Amino acid sequence: MTQLAHRDSTPERSFTSTGGYAGPVLADVTCPTGVVYVTADRSAEVAAVRILTQDGPDSPAAEAVRGATITQDAERLVVVVPDVPHGAGGFGNASFTSFGGGSTYVNGVRFDGPVSVVNGRVIIGGGAVNMTNGVEVHITVPAGSGVRYRSENGSLHTYGPVAAMEARTTNGSVRAEQVGRLKARASNGSVKAGTVTEWLDAESDNGSVKVEDYAGSACRVRAGNGSVALTVARGASGRIEARAGNGSVKLYGVRGRTDLDVDATAGNGTVRKC
Repeated sequence: MTQLAHRDSTPERSFTSTGGYAGPVLADVTCPTGVVYVTADRSAEVAAVRILTQDGPDSPAAEAVRGATITQDAERLVVVVPDVPHGAGGFGNASFTSFGGGSTYVNGVRFDGPVSVVNGRVIIGGGAVNMTNGVEVHITVPAGSGVRYRSENGSLHTYGPVAAMEARTTNGSVRAEQVGRLKARASNGSVKAGTVTEWLDAESDNGSVKVEDYAGSACRVRAGNGSVALTVARGASGRIEARAGNGSVKLYGVRGRTDLDVDATAGNGTVRKC
């Protein structure tokens, strides 16, 4: 069942599975601008979704919340949030100033001339351009569920045991606490995972890739402009391929491991195996 809050309050859309299906699901999420949080809860029997924004009720982000759709067909949960027009990630209470001419890029948006960002507003030439906090998507799924995620200006954070995850974002990061199989691509952002138990394929064009506990059988990690850091558990096996274009590669737990096929290179940086 999907519910929408009244227009005179902070817009919010919520959903709890009532179709009779219980157990792990595939959460298929599209959210062009905002942050998605997925929690795999061992005590959860069905999926639940909450979509909201910290922007005002008449903001573009609020319209995106109202236009969001949430559907479930057996084990597939589909969440689609429309893009936020002229959306760029919010800065909270952070402020900065760019003096002089030229262009300044704020979360991928170009501003010409001197620019100040004060409490989430971009100020140019004495005028202010409102930024947006974007949309927040909070999803709870049973443990062992999977996640598929697509975004332009957003990030994904997962918590708890996720069976498999496939994530792609242009301007944002990917974070996974515990996952079996992970495939992630961040064009301008980092990829970070706590525990990976089966296999790993992670790439960042402009950002770092870090995995704190890798115990899988196939690993391929790449960072174009950024560093790679991988801690390999005793239970890991097979091939580990690590690449950094402009950055360092650090592999922990591989020294003396004849059971591993390790291939690590750094174009403009150092490779450390320990």
